[in-house]
Amino acid sequence: MKQRPGSDALLDAALATLQEELLPQLSGRAKFQAAMIARAIQVARAELAGREEAQSQERASLARLYGKPIEGDLAAQRKKLAADIRARQFAPGTREETLLLDHLVEVTAHDLRIANIKYLAQRQRRHGAESAV
Repeated sequence: MKQRPGSDALLDAALATLQEELLPQLSGRAKFQAAMIARAIQVARAELAGREEAQSQERASLARLYGKPIEGDLAAQRKKLAADIRARQFAPGTREETLLLDHLVEVTAHDLRIANIKYLAQRQRRHGAESAV
């Protein structure tokens, strides 16, 4: 039985066709839109490739922040964190505030690595490490 190509191979073929064959033939708004589609495919692929590791790292960061293992739905934990921030559960100048800021920087840096690698590299050249906010 002949096997179908996997999702990675299909995305590779679609992206290559879009970038190498279609984009050079387009101009103006159509070219801009096609370039946005190509970038969206690249971002989605990078996000999917690192999803499990990123979620594991986020859970570890939240565990440091809350002082206990984070289990269950990560989306629910994010909502809890947002509610805790709105309720001002992390007093200024405390260790908890520092852990919160560390967590937020880690999550944001991860998102930037995927969605806007050029910005993050430029920022690191100007400011040093990611935590130099």
